[in-house]
Amino acid sequence: MSTQPDDSALLHEYVQHALSKQGINTGAYKNFVKEFSALRKKAEQSGSELEVKMLTNLLHTLKNLVSLLRERTHDALMSEVLGIKLWNTAPEVRCAVLELVGNLVVVNSAFTHTCLQLLVYSFLPPPSPPQPDAGQGEWQPSQQELNIQASVLNALNKMLALVPTAPASLLSLVVQHMPHKLRDRNTQCLFLSAVFAVAEAPSGRPIRDSLLAAAVEHLLTLDVEIRWEDIVDVPTGQEEEEGESEQEDPEDIFELEGMSELDINGQPHSHALPHEQQQQQQQ
Repeated sequence: MSTQPDDSALLHEYVQHALSKQGINTGAYKNFVKEFSALRKKAEQSGSELEVKMLTNLLHTLKNLVSLLRERTHDALMSEVLGIKLWNTAPEVRCAVLELVGNLVVVNSAFTHTCLQLLVYSFLPPPSPPQPDAGQGEWQPSQQELNIQASVLNALNKMLALVPTAPASLLSLVVQHMPHKLRDRNTQCLFLSAVFAVAEAPSGRPIRDSLLAAAVEHLLTLDVEIRWEDIVDVPTGQEEEEGESEQEDPEDIFELEGMSELDINGQPHSHALPHEQQQQQQQ
């Protein structure tokens, strides 16, 4: 399989044949999937300029042939394409994948759910051990994180605007992919920033209220999980008040004790009335 720029016509013909019914019957499709998988692994492992360029050209060719793709017939190939980790791949490969899925859902809505799933999953980088200072100081995402997430959100907003059924599917996927409560603060902030960005965009208007409600519910879940150890040493300003209460004048204490005779409505009990008033009531 040649994927040099000057062989684009040959590459287009080769991929078109592999995706066709004839290619599936003759085994050309299976060979193509194997070659794509091998090229993808090489590009991810080595990141060499040549292999990245070959993979990018192949993805662009698939983008121009999305009308031939079928959900069940080409599921092996789509698993390879949608399995590309957008955060760990070269920028040109990431851009090619996003353009491919954008064209794909417009031509064939059957792929909407799987493509949306890729984009929502790509709100965050793949899970990794938390950094030691992940919860310290003000949250400040790196420029690389902002750029990658922005490219994902741009593709998502285009999809929401072009596919009428996409917003409803997106909402359920966002709820399902909310970060686990044990994930670090930076992960939570990065994911929620993407949710808020979708809610603010014009394409997210149909599900804006539901997205915000889901985000608030998630934040409340995180707040409930705060441990007492995390707040036990936080000064509340009550320490001085407690110290002052220990030095109150004894006369003030006696006055407060007299108030214990009041009922919940603030009305005095009969046994708290002066002796002369009690006699008058008895008469």
